[in-house]
Amino acid sequence: MAFVPSPENPVTIGEQDELLTATTHPVNIGVLANRGYDIAMQEWGPTADYLNKTLAPVQFTIIPLDFHEINDAVLAHNISFLSANPSVYTYLEYYGLAQRIATLQVPGDPDPQPVFGGVIFTRSDRNDITDLEDLKGKKFAAVDKTSLGGWHAAWAELKEGGINPEKDFKSLNFTGTHDASVFSVLSGDADAGTVRSSQLERMEKEGKINLSDITVLNSQKAQYPHYPYLLSTPLYPEWPFASITGTDPDLSKDVAVALLNMEEDDPAAKAVRGAGWAVPQDHTKVHEMLRSLQFPPYDQYGKPTIEEVLNQYWQTILAVILGIILLLALLISTLRTKERLKESKAELMQAHEELAQSQEKILDSLYYAELIQQSILPSKEEMNQHLCEYFTIIKPRDIVGGDYYLLKKAPDGFFIAVADCTGHGVPGALMTMMTSTLLTQILAANPDDTPASILAKLHHLVQQILKAQSEKKHLENGLDMALCKVNTHRQEILFAGGGLPLIIADETGVREIAGDRLHLGFSQEKKSIVFTDHQIPITPGSRYYLITDGILDLPGGQHGHGYGRKRLLALLVRLAHLPMAQQRELVIQELASYQGTWTAKDDMTMIGFRIT
Repeated sequence: MAFVPSPENPVTIGEQDELLTATTHPVNIGVLANRGYDIAMQEWGPTADYLNKTLAPVQFTIIPLDFHEINDAVLAHNISFLSANPSVYTYLEYYGLAQRIATLQVPGDPDPQPVFGGVIFTRSDRNDITDLEDLKGKKFAAVDKTSLGGWHAAWAELKEGGINPEKDFKSLNFTGTHDASVFSVLSGDADAGTVRSSQLERMEKEGKINLSDITVLNSQKAQYPHYPYLLSTPLYPEWPFASITGTDPDLSKDVAVALLNMEEDDPAAKAVRGAGWAVPQDHTKVHEMLRSLQFPPYDQYGKPTIEEVLNQYWQTILAVILGIILLLALLISTLRTKERLKESKAELMQAHEELAQSQEKILDSLYYAELIQQSILPSKEEMNQHLCEYFTIIKPRDIVGGDYYLLKKAPDGFFIAVADCTGHGVPGALMTMMTSTLLTQILAANPDDTPASILAKLHHLVQQILKAQSEKKHLENGLDMALCKVNTHRQEILFAGGGLPLIIADETGVREIAGDRLHLGFSQEKKSIVFTDHQIPITPGSRYYLITDGILDLPGGQHGHGYGRKRLLALLVRLAHLPMAQQRELVIQELASYQGTWTAKDDMTMIGFRIT
């Protein structure tokens, strides 16, 4: 969107008072030509004819506009009314440039429906694409950055599924029209694409495509059984018919009444593949969706002001300023030393030696911190006491990091866990020391609790310590954790996870039990949250794996994409039958080979173990 009202470019009261005189010259109706200018005239021309007949002698003219022409037409008062997708309208409504007076209806069963959504689709012969997760690394076609049905609705659904189009797609191409997006997928230029609901049915009716050539991803048929069109996303209000600010209010009222009185089978309704018009629909859902995606007019939503940054991070800023002062002081001292060193080679060598000693002290401190952090990990004796066979891999991104694993004895077995704390290096290491101490205390005080209960208690304690529920601003810190309670008497495992999974390899294959999509300790999480316990029987020969997301996010390959869940599960299918020690070596080799020369983004931890 090109226009944002501001002190330099306001919508003035004088402009709003320049009301259009509809009875002396034609009234222009702007329509979004999302399928091209010619089709827009074919579809919307009958609506102008209907209004010309109903509101004579006023004459109406259709003005097709592409996605990027609408703002200029509105600001120049070249149009009096507009019908466009809800995202385009919501932008105008936010800045007081338009007001909806009716909403389009589409044929429904049994009644017309004033809603629509997006369809995410691929070719029916693409057996490698069966769900949204398969779109990672694929070429994707959408209509326009401002199209709700042709992009926004799909993006919101992809985001809900954990997919970031800007990072996870191989390419993202905006075709300009819905028809072009469909043809791009069918021709193979794109692997998958998205258009508004009803588009595919329209094109089949026009003889342009066969629906048998298309497979819909993430079908919403079960959620919306009475919606008559293919659908992959939630439903949003259909296209509004809006009055542009400055249009004669009496004329706007007459147009609204005429549209609401249009019959479902009127030629004008059929031309737009609609079923008449309904009263204006609530656009709250559209506002919420645009806000969540930070799309205009909410592209600045959630970004802190300078005052907010100062209030929240004043301690950090002060530390940085002091650091800069210290660095400047060090720089001045170095310059002076350099001048003196020009006079004496001996002084130069002495300064060099002092610098080397300082660096060595820092490294010595970090390596000692590494030893301290490793002291919280269970010993080999503890691991051997409870596990039949196991391996561990823990690889901080820096010398110290934010990952750790834990094993503690319980009355009827033992607890085993992995954790991923926020931060890397020294901050992450400090979080591991704190949270591992808290977890140990909770396990000691509540040895009979389930993993879900223990995670909930840990979440609450971390929030308290970080003052997450106070009115003071603070840095966001917390952790993800996968926790198993192994009951050797009942031969079962209870598993609960906050952001991390449990992977099981047995005679049926390799499967993943996902943890809850919750994070421990963060202030945005509720003070009291509920985790889920999963009960898994222990079977002879089964292997169990706990990982942190640094494994999945490890960059590598040609383009630096993350190693990914599918690649890890496939690796375990190949290795699970091998001895644990051999598995460890092969996993390390595989990760190193995949990473190549790419730099790791996160700490990596993996535990594999066998109980019987």
